Amino acid sequence: MSVLARRGRIRSASLLVGLLLAAPAAATPPGYFIDSTQATADRPRHLVVSDGDFTLSIHRSFDGPLAKRLLGIAEATYPPRDVLMERAITRGMEIGPDSAHKPLWWCDGLGVSRVPFAVTAGALDFYQKLTEQFRRHNFWGAWDHNLYWTDLTYKATIAPWPEYYVRRKVLSEVFVVEMSLSWSFDDGTFVPESIARRIVVLSPDGTVLEVQGDGETVENLFFSVHRGIGYVGSIGR
Repeated sequence: MSVLARRGRIRSASLLVGLLLAAPAAATPPGYFIDSTQATADRPRHLVVSDGDFTLSIHRSFDGPLAKRLLGIAEATYPPRDVLMERAITRGMEIGPDSAHKPLWWCDGLGVSRVPFAVTAGALDFYQKLTEQFRRHNFWGAWDHNLYWTDLTYKATIAPWPEYYVRRKVLSEVFVVEMSLSWSFDDGTFVPESIARRIVVLSPDGTVLEVQGDGETVENLFFSVHRGIGYVGSIGR
C-alpha cells in the first residue's frame, strides 16, 4: 500500500472516530420523560423568605429567554417511574398514596420526611408548599413531628458549553443546567437533612441529552439542640 493510501485511510478513520465521539445523543435518556405542563410553568427567578422558623431560599439563574426555557425543561425532566417503584418495593420504602398518577421524584418518605431522589420542579414545589403551609401554622404533613423549624434551599444555573465530556464522548454546543436542593427540619429529637444535586445537559432545541446525580442524595442526621449532640450520615437513594 502506498504512503498516500495509508495516510488517506488514517485520516478517514480519525475523522470517523471524531464524528462518533462528538455526535450528540439523539434523544432523552431511556425512561426519562418531560412533564410538558411543568416545563412551561411560570416560576419565580428569586424567592427568599428568611423571617420566622420556616424559611426558604430559591435562586434560578439564567440569561435570556432560551436559557429560561431550557432551565424549565431540565426542571421538568423526571426519572423512570418503574425504576423508582422497583427501588421502593425492593428496599421496603414507603412512598405514600400521593405517588399515584403523578411524576415521581422520590422513592422514600412521607410528608416532611420525604427524601428527594431527583431534583425536579415537583420536588421544589412539594417542599415549598410544605414551608408555606407551616408558616400558616398548618402542620399537615408533619405527622407526629413537633417541628421547631424547617429550611429549604434551591439553586439552579444554566450556561452554554462549547463541549461537554461525558462517558468518553463529547456533546457539542450544549447547555448545562446545575441544580441543588437541600431540605432539613428539627423535630426536637433529630435534624434530618437531605442534599440532592443534579446536572442536565440539553441541546439548544430542548432535547435532554444527559442526566447526572439522580439517586445520589446525601442524607445527614443530627441530634436536635433540644436533645443533645451527635451526627450520622448516608449517601445514595
